[in-house]
Amino acid sequence: MDLTRASLLREMLSGTELGSRTRDFGHSLRRYTTRTGGLMLFGPVDDEPWHLTAHLDDELHRAGVEDARPSLVRWAPPPDAPPHLAIGLDRLRDAGRGESLLVVAETEPPDTLLERVSDVRRRGTTIFSIGNGDKELSSLSHEVLVPELLVPDGFGWSTRRVSYEYDDQEPDEYDVQPETAVESPSAEGFEMAQHLVSLAAADEDAGQPAWRRRLRSAIERLGGEPG
Repeated sequence: MDLTRASLLREMLSGTELGSRTRDFGHSLRRYTTRTGGLMLFGPVDDEPWHLTAHLDDELHRAGVEDARPSLVRWAPPPDAPPHLAIGLDRLRDAGRGESLLVVAETEPPDTLLERVSDVRRRGTTIFSIGNGDKELSSLSHEVLVPELLVPDGFGWSTRRVSYEYDDQEPDEYDVQPETAVESPSAEGFEMAQHLVSLAAADEDAGQPAWRRRLRSAIERLGGEPG
């Protein structure tokens, strides 16, 4: 899904629960990450969230929000990995207040992941998660997004082959594994939610307090533009 299609999808879903929740989730990522370089992404060893990391990085860079660009934390980066793909578990041990850890786990998270997340939370890091509603991960998270519960019925998605490369472009720099799986409708909803979160995190007003965002929305609905 390229930027144009993702932006169009966001417009189509404006006012729906999926649109609202992904927007609020993306805004919270920005608002609670107050330390430069403090946004980290983490997932199961066999499903590291490089795809979401790449899209968040792209959108934040495009919006000029350099201090919130994310880091992908990996379980065992190879010795020859480039710097942005060589961040290991030591990064989690250094995490603290003013930082955020976004955990992405489409299936039930393993105990080893939950233990790492618990340790990070105890050090004062804000925990976000995008998952399937797993009770243990949800209990560790300050904010949870479960795409499967938010995707409206009747979209008519059909099973199709996964393709995460932008049209007519080279694969992004976080493309560390081939994509050969067949994606189900629920998996497609999971991917769609990640695109919407990436766009929301790059919103101009994402880092503002919630009351200011609500005021801006009210003014726009009345037909005026905030000064």
